[in-house]
Amino acid sequence: MLHTVLHVGLSLYALNLVVGLVARTGKIRFGRAHHALYALVFLAAGAAWWHTRALPLGITLAALALMPLAPARSALHPALAAVGLVGYLGAYVSLSPWS
Repeated sequence: MLHTVLHVGLSLYALNLVVGLVARTGKIRFGRAHHALYALVFLAAGAAWWHTRALPLGITLAALALMPLAPARSALHPALAAVGLVGYLGAYVSLSPWS
């Protein structure tokens, strides 16, 4: 269960990154679906932190919390998304049996 929540959270995060990249090209507009997915991603990240207590997920949660303050077409929006991904990757490293 511990890592399953982390896997689900990262999978949803990755899906939202892809949706964001496609939306950024301007070819497809996701509108409310992207915002609904963002809410689900935020909840999944919170659940992953709750179950694992991995400190790097705090970076992900902070980046997700700041995301609404960054305009979608600004450079800050994808930068925050990348920072959030680093938090997930850090969680995997911190929970690995070799760390």
